[in-house]
Formats: sequence, C-alpha cells, structure tokens
Amino acid sequence: MFKILIIIILFLTSTYTFADFNAEVVRIIDGDTIDVLDGNNQKLRIRLLGIDSPESEQPFGYESSLYLKKILNGKSVKIISKPDKNKPYTLGFFKRVIGKVMLNDRDINLEMIEKGMAWHFKKYKKSQPIKDRSSYNNAENEARKKNFGLWSIKNPLPPWKWRKIK
Repeated sequence: MFKILIIIILFLTSTYTFADFNAEVVRIIDGDTIDVLDGNNQKLRIRLLGIDSPESEQPFGYESSLYLKKILNGKSVKIISKPDKNKPYTLGFFKRVIGKVMLNDRDINLEMIEKGMAWHFKKYKKSQPIKDRSSYNNAENEARKKNFGLWSIKNPLPPWKWRKIK
C-alpha cells in the first residue's frame, strides 16, 4: 500500500514538472505571443500559457499587444514550459512553445489577466499547475469586477468565440 502511495505521489508531482530557460524578447506578435532568442541564439515563438488575448481586429487587441510590448520588448525573461517528449518544452498546435513568461519575479501571463488585457484561457487549464489555475481565475474575476481593460466594454467577445465567426 505504501509503495502504491509513493508511486501516485511521484506521478502527480511529475505531471507538473516544468523546465525553464532564459531568453531575450525580440518581438511581440500580439497580446499572448512573443518571439525570443534562447541561450543558443535560436529563435522561438512563445505562446503564453493559460491566457488568450483579444485578436488584433477585436476591441482591446491593439492595447493588449501594446501593453505586452511596453513591459517585455528587448527584455531578458525566463520561459517556464513543461518538457514534452525529447524537447525541454511543450510545443503547441502551431509549433509554438507553450509557457509562462517570467520577468524577474513577475508572472507576465498573470499580469496580462490582472490588467484586463487577456482572458484566463480555461480550455487549457489542465496544462497549468493548480496554483496558476486558481490565481489566473481569481485575477480574471477581479479584473471583471473592476472593469479593467477589455472588461470596460460591454459584453467583450472572447477571442476563441471571435475566431469561430471570422
């Protein structure tokens, strides 16, 4: 019984083992996607884990991109991504690295939600550590209550719904 408990604990903790690497931000694509150069001078496209920002043509799409550009462009960051197969990070559908962006001790993904520049992308919440799921969800609820950013407009359309009608 004790052996089984140890195996379960090891499995659960290994599910959320994340790797990290340092990188230089070289371009902001939009409010949830950036280009970086890693330590090997390899260009990687990073999709911010757990958030979805308005598309460029949507209300607050420009503001979301601009906010991310102001805080990240040209900065050194740490990318935290779950290792996948033989890679030190997870690649998403469009071959982008899926990860959390840290600027010093700031969780930039969370900050985008706190400032009303993105939604908590709950569709992929199981890819997040439980602590992040909770803090991102709470941040979205607070931003909504305070009418921050995209929550200042009436009935903002989530980007995942907007993409389906475009």
